[in-house]
Amino acid sequence: MTYRAFPVVIAGALALVVGLTGCTAPEAPKTPKPTPSATALPVPAPSGDGILRLGTMFPITGDAAATGKAQVAGTEVALREITEQGGVLGKPLELVHRNSAGDLDVALTNLIARKVDVVLWDPAVKVPEAAVAALEAADIPILPLGDFMHDGKPIAPGNPFAKRLRSADPGLTGFVGGAEAFDGVVTAALAATVAGDDGGPSVASRLDFVASGPTACTSWGECLAALADKQEIRFVGATGERS
Repeated sequence: MTYRAFPVVIAGALALVVGLTGCTAPEAPKTPKPTPSATALPVPAPSGDGILRLGTMFPITGDAAATGKAQVAGTEVALREITEQGGVLGKPLELVHRNSAGDLDVALTNLIARKVDVVLWDPAVKVPEAAVAALEAADIPILPLGDFMHDGKPIAPGNPFAKRLRSADPGLTGFVGGAEAFDGVVTAALAATVAGDDGGPSVASRLDFVASGPTACTSWGECLAALADKQEIRFVGATGERS
């Protein structure tokens, strides 16, 4: 895996019960508690501002624009799922989309100015060294979505996840990269939850942790429930287990 790992903190997601007249809304997942393995890992100094912001570098224009649209749709599906279940550390997740097929310097400068915590990168291309250097200098780790690719086969139009992608963008003409983008967002959000901090170094320090535990979970809510029960999770997303 090629993201930049940094030295973690512990914490969890908020549990809210909303009372309504004559009924009670479904209870959100309980606040995860630290597990022994998590507490044993090195702890970076908290650097987040309370809101996890994920920047994306997808091809919005050019020959690969259809792929970029699928990737954006994948992140938006993940955003919706996470938001509906309380957000990350009790706050809404934010996405900042930028064009990997455009002016790289302008895009990176904007992501840094927007104070993104992690950048998700198009799985079809190698991250340029200039981008690695610029983001590393700003303490912003890169999560290449190629980490979520397996046999490289695109999702078939009849696949249930393809329908979820189309719910975010009915005009999609292809689905390549959408599942990888979804898995990248959920993985980063779970890492922030386990770290108890949305800062880039904290998130980077838990990316492996949420993908390597003995307890498999396949959705944001299921993973949060497992964390609340002090389980060490292994997120198995739309693309399967991370390579």
